[in-house]
Amino acid sequence: MFEASDARTVSGRILTLPRLTAVAAAGLLVSATISLAADKPAAVKQAAHVNAPRKVMTVPDVRHQLFVFASGMLEDSGFGWKVRGAGGFPSNVVVSQSPKPGTHVIDTGSPAITLMLARGRGSQLGQPQNRSPYGASLIRRARRAAKK
Repeated sequence: MFEASDARTVSGRILTLPRLTAVAAAGLLVSATISLAADKPAAVKQAAHVNAPRKVMTVPDVRHQLFVFASGMLEDSGFGWKVRGAGGFPSNVVVSQSPKPGTHVIDTGSPAITLMLARGRGSQLGQPQNRSPYGASLIRRARRAAKK
């Protein structure tokens, strides 16, 4: 006449909810701890090469070349560049550069060579590229030429 009670099933479900909440909170705490630990830098040791002499680079001569070739030559040599004048279109010609060719500079990452361009014979379509794609660092002239 009476139906079986669901009291045990309901009380079992009610007790499961706090357990699941506790497990989820513990998992969240562990993942947050790992994330915060990953963001902190490890202890940094003093670099052994701090007092080592810097590499000296020689500025290549890119005058009278098409800009597309001059910029590639500078990048291959480890230099950055920026453009003054007619704009960095591939067909423009390098009329001067600073610092002058043959100047010895310290390798500061990618020392910036300033190129003065004049309009070339080809078309100037699209956007000019007036800076090296990976950036450039400041020029520091070497006091004396060191061996590489």
